Amino acid sequence: MSRGLITGVWMPNLIIDSTYFLPWAMGAICLAMRLSSGHEHGKAVSRGLFMAVVVFSLPALFLHREIMPPGPRHETFFVPLYYGIDILAQAFFLLGAWLAVAHLKGKDPHRFFTSFLIAGFVFYSISQVVGAYWAYLGWALPMHWSTKHLQSASIWCYYAAVLHGRYLPAWNSRQEARFAIAGAALLLVFIYSAQAKAFRIPGMEG
Repeated sequence: MSRGLITGVWMPNLIIDSTYFLPWAMGAICLAMRLSSGHEHGKAVSRGLFMAVVVFSLPALFLHREIMPPGPRHETFFVPLYYGIDILAQAFFLLGAWLAVAHLKGKDPHRFFTSFLIAGFVFYSISQVVGAYWAYLGWALPMHWSTKHLQSASIWCYYAAVLHGRYLPAWNSRQEARFAIAGAALLLVFIYSAQAKAFRIPGMEG
């Protein structure tokens, strides 16, 4: 609201920023799980995820974003829709990795982390379709050979492979948990390397 009052341009795009919106998405998932869970173990898992929300809230305390100038490619509602769904998928992947650590420690016998990976993959697939349509509207192409697009494609392929690993004879839940953790590490590198670049470059210059 303050940015809108200062600039006179009311765009929700900066609200849907992974540094700030990711903890909100995680918190919403935890709250929904807490309210919808019908047994005590599910509620205990949601309480265990609270620390993940705290950890991923910390970067927002130390990083701030410059005011980005609006452009014709960013005024469509597909922009916040894409980023909102994309960050929700990231939240599922990261929380799934958090639960995968608990599974390796024997604290998640029900394999809740697998459900989180599946939900993350579904939302991530939807975000890729929405993002491709936005790219077509803005650049007349559904995909560019850019860092962002290649990173998104690699994340999608990675989790598609992990979820299909269960069809391998030697596959087990511990292997899936390790791959879930490795996927979260890869995702964090992509998220925060892009964020670090964005924070280094003054917003009013590009």
